[in-house]
Amino acid sequence: MKKTIVIFFAVMGLSSSFPLITNAQEKVTDTSVSEAEVSVERFETEEGYNETTQEAEVDTATEQLIREEEGSTYQSSEDSTMQTQASIEQPVSFAESEVEEAAEIGTKENPHLVSSYSELQTALAIVQDGGETKYIQLQNDIIYNGEVRIGQDTVIDGNGYAILYSGTSYGVAHFRTDADNLTITYKNLTFGNSSYPNSTYYGILYIGHSDIHFIVENITYTIQNGGQPFWGNNDAGNTLELRGENQFYSSGSSYGGEFVEGYRNVLFAQESHTTIYNDTPTAMAIFWSTAQTVTLAKRAVVSIESSKPLLFYGDNATLDIQEDAQFYFKKFYGTNYQTNDISLSSIGILTGNLAENAIACFTTEANGFSGNDPLFNLASPDRLIFEAVSTQNQVFTSGFDPTLKRSDADGYGYSIDYLTGNSQENYIQNAQTGISYTLSASSISNGYSVAYSRTPSIEKLATSTETAADISNLYGQIDSVLPAGISGSRIEYKLAEKRLYNETEITEEAAQDSIEQAAAAQGVMKSTEILLNENEPLEGMASKVTFSELAASDYYLYAKVSGSRIEGYTFQSLWQEAAVELPPYLLIQFSNSSLNFNSSIPGQFGRQQNEMDYTVRNAGNVPAAIDLKRITRNAEEGSILSLVDQFVTNDQELLLSLVAEKVDSKELVTIGPLIESETLDHPSVTLNPFWETDSLANLYLTGNYSGPLMGQQKISYQFSFEVSAIK
Repeated sequence: MKKTIVIFFAVMGLSSSFPLITNAQEKVTDTSVSEAEVSVERFETEEGYNETTQEAEVDTATEQLIREEEGSTYQSSEDSTMQTQASIEQPVSFAESEVEEAAEIGTKENPHLVSSYSELQTALAIVQDGGETKYIQLQNDIIYNGEVRIGQDTVIDGNGYAILYSGTSYGVAHFRTDADNLTITYKNLTFGNSSYPNSTYYGILYIGHSDIHFIVENITYTIQNGGQPFWGNNDAGNTLELRGENQFYSSGSSYGGEFVEGYRNVLFAQESHTTIYNDTPTAMAIFWSTAQTVTLAKRAVVSIESSKPLLFYGDNATLDIQEDAQFYFKKFYGTNYQTNDISLSSIGILTGNLAENAIACFTTEANGFSGNDPLFNLASPDRLIFEAVSTQNQVFTSGFDPTLKRSDADGYGYSIDYLTGNSQENYIQNAQTGISYTLSASSISNGYSVAYSRTPSIEKLATSTETAADISNLYGQIDSVLPAGISGSRIEYKLAEKRLYNETEITEEAAQDSIEQAAAAQGVMKSTEILLNENEPLEGMASKVTFSELAASDYYLYAKVSGSRIEGYTFQSLWQEAAVELPPYLLIQFSNSSLNFNSSIPGQFGRQQNEMDYTVRNAGNVPAAIDLKRITRNAEEGSILSLVDQFVTNDQELLLSLVAEKVDSKELVTIGPLIESETLDHPSVTLNPFWETDSLANLYLTGNYSGPLMGQQKISYQFSFEVSAIK
């Protein structure tokens, strides 16, 4: 406990029948000290501070009070620019126009312009008309050594300048609130530089009241001793909000503290970017308060580097990371706080809530994370990572068991993977909605990194087909993969003639396992893999696959991609499915020449009497049946030869058969004896699709001639075939 007696003077205004109008550019020189007012305030600090120093401060304040009671006049160093005067002999009057102009000072459009500490004190002391917000703008760096109070809604715009502390009392308040229900804004300000590197443990604004909304925007804070930017009294109604671009660097050997102490509500505003570095002694954490909630609004980015052994200290804490926000925390072994220990929370439990596309990354350069087990509720985040910088260290100590619970049903796949010194391993392939997963050092094989990450998601798997002579192709291509910007490594495809799972949804774990394990016995016809170059996209032409020589049928195409989203990791998507129909294509190709034979004598003749091979070929993608349906004599032929199915007269009768010999199997199909007819019924010649065996056959004529030999005879017939697909 520390008691501090603060003595300040109430300065009375001028005695005059005219209203007093004070210009912010003027120094207040006409004052009279009429009374001394003593205020005793109590507040708690963390353990580790020098009680002797604090007692000395109390004794000094007490002596001052005694001197005041004895009637002595006290003037502090910071008030050295102010003069006292017993009386005013002449009243002061202003023209009406001057009064109206002066009354407008302190507005947003016409702020108080200050160039010195005394002018800042004066501007802060003025009560703005109607209780409206007071606006102050710096015109120069302000060097101060004292205390000021802010008693109404105020905006201090640094205008790119600095507020610099020239004293050496790092454990007393410099700027403080003076009322409840205030909104106070610091913006475009710098605290600390190489010449004035110090501040106070009680922050850039000491919050001693209730319902204070303290806004900081575009602040640069570089402080050594007294390096604690924010101090509050732990009142439930107080809120700290950080907007814009903020940088806080605290590194010193004395009176160091947290980044934030005593604020239950800390808000990093939408699209803000905040960088925090803290290597200060004594205080153990970055955030300290009772039941503290730290919120990162949409698209806010917070990056913290700390030597402290704790991230949060106090009762249960909540870290809310909203849509597209990013939170990075890194523990290092410090110069001013030297410990290898790191815990996310101590007395209470940390609950982390990650919203859509949120990122949280916890890194340690020292020991693995320890302490109370946190709970992370995951509602469609981008990733949650715990990692050690060294691949030789384990990221979790024994007994630290964080719980991860998926609460969304966004359709994305999420996996839990981890890295050891040798490889990447999978702990949970497809995290399920509503299920909690507890991690431990042993469950991740004492690995140095573990990541809950949205796996790549195939948003659109496109298919197309092409059929023509000797072409029967099915094409697959990935048109879209989320998240954007993922670097590809490989794409796997499986083509099946039937669905590879029985579950209702393909995203179910059992369905994914079924597809992963499926092979030829389960209906997989073809599998292929595309290896991608570094940084080659997973979608577009690089992902195109061709399955050729396919029979007409219904197919199921499955695709899975692997890519890198986090350094050191390769993540796999869930299998995606596309159903596609490859239509039948029927095409039988006959030789363009005539089918000719010679028989020099009466009697039997065969293939050797044929002048050349005559072929018939299936160039389509379905099995085909070729049937001879009609034989007609060409009208111009005058031969008296006749086709018969048996010799009757033995006078120029011809027994003729058509033979089809399949090239691959040598199977023979004999059609005949042939006779002139409009309707024939003979065995079919069946040919397989163009890429299969027995897709090609040679045709030739065989038979027997009855004679007699009467010189060369010519016979010419047309054969009509019917071609049909075999189902």
